[in-house]
Amino acid sequence: MSDPLISICIPAYQKPDYVVRLLKSVMQQTYKRVEVIISDDSPDDTVKIAIEPYKSELSIIYIQNKPALKSPANWNNAIAYAKGAFFVLLHQDDWLFDPEAFAKYLNAFIKNPKAGFVFCKNIAVTEDGKEIVLQHIPSLLNQLTKTPLHLVLAQVIGPPSNTMLRAEVKDKVQYDEELIWLVDVDYYVRVLQAGYEYVYLNEHLVSIGLHEDQTTVFCRNNSDIILKENILFAYKIGEAAFKDLKIYDYYWRLLRNEGIKSVDQLIASGVTAEKVLPLFSHMLHLQKKLSKQILGFGPASKICMFLNYVTRPEKIQ
Repeated sequence: MSDPLISICIPAYQKPDYVVRLLKSVMQQTYKRVEVIISDDSPDDTVKIAIEPYKSELSIIYIQNKPALKSPANWNNAIAYAKGAFFVLLHQDDWLFDPEAFAKYLNAFIKNPKAGFVFCKNIAVTEDGKEIVLQHIPSLLNQLTKTPLHLVLAQVIGPPSNTMLRAEVKDKVQYDEELIWLVDVDYYVRVLQAGYEYVYLNEHLVSIGLHEDQTTVFCRNNSDIILKENILFAYKIGEAAFKDLKIYDYYWRLLRNEGIKSVDQLIASGVTAEKVLPLFSHMLHLQKKLSKQILGFGPASKICMFLNYVTRPEKIQ
């Protein structure tokens, strides 16, 4: 533990200038015992050529994927090559902000030997340099061990770039390659459910780059993806999770906000019928009877949701 190897796993796809910015931030770290793994989905050699000058300064493992693996399979591929005692999945459009970032992560592990992962303040940076703190509902930061499923309410951990994990985690939990929008929520929920403790560092250690080409922006503009993945996530956590009123309310609002009136609409989003929980039929049965005015008025909708919750069939309680 005195001088552990850190694996920096970078899933790349074109944008070589982003990769170079990230590598430069790695070189500026005061902690030097690192390896860099670049799993490249680019259809050309632009990233491969761009990183060449940095091979003399950093230990770089470069893998060119033919054909492209696509996210998040490319994430898992990068992590699979990691040999370090700790690893970070750093997206190519993010970078290390604090030169002491790795040292601070490691110090947190030393002080908290039971911790499976450490994450920092979630700060995004726009293309014009504006910083935005994304960790709304900060109260969740202290409750993740008890209520990991509440990450679906607000992903306060942030993107993978914020987090350093022990190597043993990668052998037990991988990113679900069927997901895009909720892939990090699902991953951290399963890490927490596996019993791993965590440490939160209330510091700006990593900058999360914001731009229009991100998958996040694409998903936000395609509501079917968000709906589909939420239904898949519900299937994975099972109906027992809906005893939690906050989870129940989250899905009640999802169906309401997406204007869903039937299970067929859920299936049309891309899920198979067997992955649509019977509980959604119970929710929709009441929502279809309510006017837009009632559903659209927060307090009234909340009351209806609670009545629906307490009257749900016994077999799904």
